[in-house]
Amino acid sequence: MAPDAPPRTDRCLAVMIRHPEPGKVKTRLARTRGDVFAAELYSCFVDDLLEALAPGNYCLEIFFTPPEKGAEIRRRFGERLPCTPQQGEELGERMENAFRSCFARGTASMVLIGSDSPELTADVIEEAFAALEKGHAAVIGPAFDGGYYLIGFRAEIFDPAVFRDMAWGNETVFDRTLNRLEARGCRVHLAPRRHDIDTGEDLADLLARHESSPFRRSRTITFLRNPLG
Repeated sequence: MAPDAPPRTDRCLAVMIRHPEPGKVKTRLARTRGDVFAAELYSCFVDDLLEALAPGNYCLEIFFTPPEKGAEIRRRFGERLPCTPQQGEELGERMENAFRSCFARGTASMVLIGSDSPELTADVIEEAFAALEKGHAAVIGPAFDGGYYLIGFRAEIFDPAVFRDMAWGNETVFDRTLNRLEARGCRVHLAPRRHDIDTGEDLADLLARHESSPFRRSRTITFLRNPLG
């Protein structure tokens, strides 16, 4: 995108985040590293994601939970970004409603990501939107743990059924979602496979991958090298 050019209003990138309250985020890491460590690390994840992705050629919107933490979310992450509470009881319902919210405003294509892959870069998002605009019905980014970190649709082909009756949080989520899309005749673009960061092993791998990459200067890596000051 050219410097100072306005983002494309027909594209929406939705980032799903949680309020970084100790004991409520990164609970698997918290079991071994503590609730405060996990919450601070998650805050770094979100800061790094928003910094890397906000300049893209799309409108970026935060979808947050829990809904009553809106003021805190806006102060912490969203001073200059739209912040919308997630709607729904379970993850699939909240994701479906985020798509419905953006498409109801006239968005032509939408990509939704989680906040467990802090090293995600804007070129992955741009590739996803380009795939949708070149005729793919959907785009999905598999994670190494069997889930996915990214999913997107064009408005006229959005299929909420892929989010329903899904056993979230296990290693079959990506395969089952892809099977559902292909069974409906959808032409699907696969984004690069990425790591979600959920365990101590994931953290060690993250540090090793970025010993000399630009991401070594991120908030996430800086915090991991000097946790809690």
